[in-house]
Amino acid sequence: MMENLFTNIKEDHLEFIFSLTKLMADEQDEHKILDILLSQLNQKTGAEIGAFIFYNKAEDKFETKTVKKSFQDKLEEIYFSETVFRRILKEREAILTFDTSEDDSYQGIKSVEINKIHAILAFPLIVKKELYGIMYFDSRENRQSFNEGSRQLLSFFAPIASLTLEQALSAKEITKENLLLKSQLESQIELPKMVGESPVMKQLYRLVAKVAPSDVSVLINGENGTGKDLVAQAIHDLSNRKAKPFIAQFVGNIPASILESELFGYKKGAFTGAGNDKPGLFEAVNGGTLFLDEIGELTADLQTKLLRVLQNQEIKRLGENMVRKIDVRIIAATNRDLKKMIKDGTFREDLYYRLNVITIVVPPLRERRTDIPLLANHFLKDELNNPEMSISQKALKKLIGYNWPGNVRQLENLVKRACILSSENQISEDDIIFDELEDEFNGTLEEFKNKLIIQRVNEFKGNKTLAAKSLDISLRSLQLKAKELGI
Repeated sequence: MMENLFTNIKEDHLEFIFSLTKLMADEQDEHKILDILLSQLNQKTGAEIGAFIFYNKAEDKFETKTVKKSFQDKLEEIYFSETVFRRILKEREAILTFDTSEDDSYQGIKSVEINKIHAILAFPLIVKKELYGIMYFDSRENRQSFNEGSRQLLSFFAPIASLTLEQALSAKEITKENLLLKSQLESQIELPKMVGESPVMKQLYRLVAKVAPSDVSVLINGENGTGKDLVAQAIHDLSNRKAKPFIAQFVGNIPASILESELFGYKKGAFTGAGNDKPGLFEAVNGGTLFLDEIGELTADLQTKLLRVLQNQEIKRLGENMVRKIDVRIIAATNRDLKKMIKDGTFREDLYYRLNVITIVVPPLRERRTDIPLLANHFLKDELNNPEMSISQKALKKLIGYNWPGNVRQLENLVKRACILSSENQISEDDIIFDELEDEFNGTLEEFKNKLIIQRVNEFKGNKTLAAKSLDISLRSLQLKAKELGI
C-alpha cells in the first residue's frame, strides 16, 4: 500500500517541491518555466508522455505546445483526448485515472481507446482565475506508472505552479507596458485640458500616463478646485477604455436613496415613482470608466454596496434579484482625509484599499505658482475665446502673490470677472479683485512665510529692498526666496 503523501512530504516530495519551485523562480520567461515544469514532473511521475496544453479561450480550443516522451520515437505524432481537457476546463480539478478500461467515465471515448491511453494524470494551470493551460501526463504501456501519491503531489504543487506562472506573465505584461509608457512619455503626451509646466505637474502627467493603460482603481486626492475631474478624464482618455463611456457622478450632498437608484438603477415598482425599469450608471458606463467625486461622502450602506461592485463586478438593480455582470473601471476622488475617517469609523478600510490601488495627489495652486500665468492666459484665450485680451505683468504678480484657497477654479472665475470689468484690452492690477470673504490661512508655517513674502513684494511694487526691510531680513535672503517662488 502506498504511503500517505504527508508521511513522505518531509523527504522526497518536499525536497522535490522546493527544488522545482526554486528552478522556476530563477526564470522569468513563461516558456522556460513551463518547460522546466513539464520535464521535471514527467520524470518524477514516471509518465510515458507529458504535455503542456494551452487553452485558447478566444477560440475555445486546446493547443498542444510542448510534448515530452520517455521512450524512443515509436509514433510520428502524439494524439490526446480532448474529452479529458474539457473535463478539466469544467471542473478545474486534477484528474487521476489508474486504468481507463476500468473507469466507466472513459467508456465510449474513442480518443482514449484509439490512442490506447491506459492511465492519465493532469492538472489545471489557473492564471487570474482563468484556465491558462493543462499539465498532462499519461501512460500507454505501463499501467502502474501512477499512484495516489502522484495525484496528491501534483494537487499540492498545482497552485504553486499556477502562481509562479502568473507572476512571470504579470512581469512580462508590466515590462511591455513600461516600454509602451516610456515611448509615450518620450513622445511628450499632452493631457487633455490640463495646463501646467511646473515640476509637480510634470510629475503628475508622468503618473497619469503610467496608470492609465491598466484597469486598476485609482483614488485622486486634492483640495476643491484643483482639477481632480480633469485628472480622471485624462486617465480615461489615455486608457484602453477611451472609446467607451466616461461618466462623472458627484456623490456628496445627495440623498442616499436617490444616489443608489442613480448608480444601480431600479426595477419598475421598486419604489413610489418608479414607473419603468431604469438602468443605473454602472450599466450605462459598462466597458468604460465611472468617476465618483467626493467618495468620502458615501453613506455606510452605499460604501458596502460599492465594495461588492469592486470585488465582483456585479450589480443588482433596486427591487430585483437578478445579478448583472459589468465591466467598469472605478476612479474616485476626495478632498477628505480617508485614513482619519477610517480611524473615526466613518469610512470602510476594505473599501479604501480597494479604491486606493493607485493614489494620485493633485497639487493645490499655491504649490505651483509658476503655472498661474499659463493658466490665466489659457482661460483668457481658450476658455473665453478672447485672443485680443492680455494680462499686465503687475496683474500677473498680483495673481501669483495670492494664496488661492479655491485653487484653479477660483483663478478661472477671477480671470473671467476681470475680463468683464476691464475697460481696456489688457487686464490691469486694479481689475484683479479677490473675494472679500477670503478663508483664514490654514496652511503650514512655511506656506505662511511664502505668502507673506509675496504680499510684501507686491505691496512695495516689486522693490525688494523695501520689502526686505519691512520683513527685517537681508536683501540677499529675500532675493533667494523670491527666485524660488518665481516672483
